[in-house]
Formats: sequence, C-alpha cells, structure tokens
Amino acid sequence: MAAAYLPAMNVAVIFYSLYGDTAALAAAVADGAELAGATVRLRQIAGLAAPQDRWTTGERIRATREHLASVPQARHDDLLWADGIALGSPARYGTMSAELRRFLDGARQPSGDLAGKVASVFCSPSPVEGAQRATLQGMIASLLNHGVLVQPPARAAMDPASRTARRDGPAQASPGELDLTPARALGRRLALAQRRTHG
Repeated sequence: MAAAYLPAMNVAVIFYSLYGDTAALAAAVADGAELAGATVRLRQIAGLAAPQDRWTTGERIRATREHLASVPQARHDDLLWADGIALGSPARYGTMSAELRRFLDGARQPSGDLAGKVASVFCSPSPVEGAQRATLQGMIASLLNHGVLVQPPARAAMDPASRTARRDGPAQASPGELDLTPARALGRRLALAQRRTHG
C-alpha cells in the first residue's frame, strides 16, 4: 500500500526578546516543528527604541543582540507564507510586549489573510503569579481577531509548577536553566495540528 501524501507545512516562529529567554524558547519551538516535518522560518521582531537608546550598558542585552544578529526581522509576509504560526513574547506583568502588539496590529486583519491558519503562543516565565497565563491569554485573544485557529498551550505551560521561574528580564539565572522541552512539544503539536487541519 502506497504511503499517504503528506503536504508540506510552513511554520513561522516569530518572537520578541530583549534578554534572550524568549529567543531560546522560540528556537526550541522551531526545532520541534522541524522534527515534525515542517519548513520553519525563525524571525525576530524589532525593538521599538533604537538600540543605542535602550539600556545598552546591560551586558545581557548586548550579548542577546549579538546572538540574534543573524536572525532575520519578522515581516507580515512571513505570516502570509506560513500555514502555522507560533508567537513568543516576554510576560510583561501580564501583557504581551509592546513590540509584538505593534507587529500584530500592523498585520492585514481586515482582509482576512490569516483566517484559517493554525497558531499557538508562548512566553518566557515570570516570577509574578498569573502573569504568564494573562500574557498567553492576551496573545490568544489578539490572534482570534485575525481569524486563526488557535492551538492553546498545554496547561503546564500556562501554569508553571515553579513560581521561582523568572521573566525575560535582568535576573541572575542563565538562559540554559529554562526548560525547553515544553517549547519543543509546542512546535511539534503546532506542525501536526496544521497537517490535520489542512492535510
């Protein structure tokens, strides 16, 4: 019996990260989607302030900017190219970053170009109880306005067991301490959901 045809999957992983945590999660999401057979575009969102105006004396900010120098800037065409979309943001006290908000607000919502696409969201941990859940829910609400089919994060991703996890901010722990396993699983689920929905 011939193997069933599996359609090509395009997944865009788009994120904003100042200190590197959200970027590390985005890379793990991209890995998970690729392992599920998707073609992936990993894209970062530009900051609102010019680099020289935004706390450039911080060593972690400079290191993150250098680390991400090879990651292309996100464009709205990346959303149109993708069958599946994963959006990542720091948990800014319960709301998505202004950078991601601006990016979404600039998408072509009235034309319905994103309707029917599958999407999911992720954010870096926050020490503020409830901030991560509120951030993810806000991102989901924004995506629903674009008519996408949302694949919610697993409950464990919205309610981390450890409340000592930090936000994408100037704490002392290193990005290597992040648990990237749920992010890889999210990328895989997103790619497989897109295949089930449009395959």
